[in-house]
Amino acid sequence: MILDGRVWKYGDDIKATDLVPPRYDKEGMQRLWDECAKHLLEDIDPAMAAAVQAGDVVVAGENLGAGHAHYYMAAIMGSSASGLKALLAESVNALFLRAAIDAGVATWSLRGISEFVETGDHLHLDLRTGLAKNLTQGTEKQFPPVGDVVLDILDAEGSRNWALRSVGAEHAIR
Repeated sequence: MILDGRVWKYGDDIKATDLVPPRYDKEGMQRLWDECAKHLLEDIDPAMAAAVQAGDVVVAGENLGAGHAHYYMAAIMGSSASGLKALLAESVNALFLRAAIDAGVATWSLRGISEFVETGDHLHLDLRTGLAKNLTQGTEKQFPPVGDVVLDILDAEGSRNWALRSVGAEHAIR
C-alpha cells in the first residue's frame, strides 16, 4: 500500500474526541460519516476539515486515538470520509489501532515520523517496504514495514471483507 499525499501534522495526545468532538456523537451513532468528517479536528485546527483533500495524511505524536472506545468509529470513519488516506503517529492507542485496521483505515505507529515531516509536506510512503520520501524536503527515511496481514486487511477495506475473501466468499462482500 502506497500513501502519497499532503501532511497535516499535530502533536501528542490527539484523542478520538479530538478527531471528531463528542458533541457530534449523535452523527457518529447514526453512522453519518460525512457529517463527522465536516467536524474533523475542528477544536484543534478549525480550517482543516474544509481544506483536507483526498489522499492527505494526518501525522501525530505520541498516543493517537486515546480515549473511550465509544467514540472510535466516529473518529475513524469521519477521518476516512474526509478523504484522509492514513493516520500515522509516533504511537497509536492499541484499541484505536485495532478498530481502525478492522474498519480498513490505514493507521500505524511509525517512530520518527513526526520529526520527518511538517504540515504541508508531500509524503510518499510505501507501507509494504517502509520506505518514506518527504518530497517537499527531498529526504528519505526507512521505517519498519507494515505486516502482510495488516496490509491485506487494508487492501480488502476491512477485516470483514478480508475474512470473507479468506474463506472464498467473495460474492458476500459488499
